[in-house]
Amino acid sequence: MNREEILQRLEPAMNMKVRTVDHAPGTRVVATAERVAIRPSQSGRYMEFSEEGVKSLAGFINISWPVAEHLSPDTFGRVATELMQKKNQYGLVLRDDVIQGVVKGGSHMVDTDRALTTIERAIPQTDFHRALVDGTKVEIEVVGEQQTPVVRGDLIKAGAMVRFSPVGDIQPFVQSYALRLACTNGATSNTVLREFKFTGGGGGDGDPGGNTGNGNFWVWFRKSVQDAYGALNAIAEQYRAMIHDRIPADQRAQLLEGMLRQAHITGNDANMIRAMALQNPPTNSYDMMNLLSYATSHLLERPSSIRRAHEVVASYSSENEHAAVCPLCRGRRAARRATNTIIDSTGTAS
Repeated sequence: MNREEILQRLEPAMNMKVRTVDHAPGTRVVATAERVAIRPSQSGRYMEFSEEGVKSLAGFINISWPVAEHLSPDTFGRVATELMQKKNQYGLVLRDDVIQGVVKGGSHMVDTDRALTTIERAIPQTDFHRALVDGTKVEIEVVGEQQTPVVRGDLIKAGAMVRFSPVGDIQPFVQSYALRLACTNGATSNTVLREFKFTGGGGGDGDPGGNTGNGNFWVWFRKSVQDAYGALNAIAEQYRAMIHDRIPADQRAQLLEGMLRQAHITGNDANMIRAMALQNPPTNSYDMMNLLSYATSHLLERPSSIRRAHEVVASYSSENEHAAVCPLCRGRRAARRATNTIIDSTGTAS
């Protein structure tokens, strides 16, 4: 994808604006069968919510949507009014004066055009591989010119995965990313070898200066993208180590089913992965990772589903997190604990 295609994909999120509201005692939420609206102050006018805006409001006041949608309109209005009284500041995300969402006060809104420019300057020969838009949340997979083989004939290309929101309803996040070039499925995968999360107000995790103040956001952003891109050799070494992590034939199905559950991959998508595993059985952890990363690249479509599967793949490939995520390793650890249990003379385990 080129820059223009990215901007076109992100246009719905970019065409929103945020009105920051300092909460006033007279704020009131009114809900009827036809509409939900809020009056941010006693002297102000009511502003209507879109359907997505109502769901966002429910989440903002910590009421799950399955619960909120079964409340009567009157009850929802009264509960929302009461809970909004506890908020000091928040942002109303608007499109054509209709509220599309509610975000925390002080959230960091990211200018999309400047973000793309910063990425292009941080990564040589930038290629925007894919852009996912989930409401007002943006996730961009980007790669550059640097590449290296995991093994002969299996090249991976360095990149970064960047998440942000033009309206500030998530904290900006940068993560290392690797794109497989020469493989049977052309899958992409990502790893949490290096990650940087901007926590608002200051440079965020990974800011080399550790300074505070919003003026340092773009310093943090550029440095994070550069560092994520620079993690390619470490990613390749970790993938090579996974090749030596053999999976016994009688435990492959158990491991695959466990990862499918963790990634919430079901139905036809799960059946496709199972069929691939039968045709080419995964003999090691690298093979297993590539089965799941195939789903993130070619099967899954919803951004939230892709993100969930990416997280499972990243945890499975992470040296620090693998044992906690992998069902096979958990079983091995449990077996070791059982073997190492000592029964003393009183019959008590220790």
